[in-house]
Amino acid sequence: MNNNVDFREVGSRIQKCRLDNNMTQDELAEKIGSSQKYISRIEAGNHKLSFETVVAITRALGISLDSLIADYDNSADESTLHEILNTIRGMSPKQLELLRDNITTLRKLDK
Repeated sequence: MNNNVDFREVGSRIQKCRLDNNMTQDELAEKIGSSQKYISRIEAGNHKLSFETVVAITRALGISLDSLIADYDNSADESTLHEILNTIRGMSPKQLELLRDNITTLRKLDK
């Protein structure tokens, strides 16, 4: 099993997510308490990230840790999930209950 982390790939994913969020390097740096130069080095793959930094970046970008470090591109899935989450915010408890029941029914259909 290869445990090496490709920091260039992680940096590229960070950059893509940052741009998807219409965020500048300065804005991301401010959110994680860092500098624009540091973000630039991360995105270029020139800096090994600490776990704390990875967590701070994922929180600032509103993405999951696995989407940042995974070896696959699930950005479409992430985008869809964010869209669904934004749609259900503000629903009444009854609406949420009905939605949960529908999801349960849909999952049973896949089995």
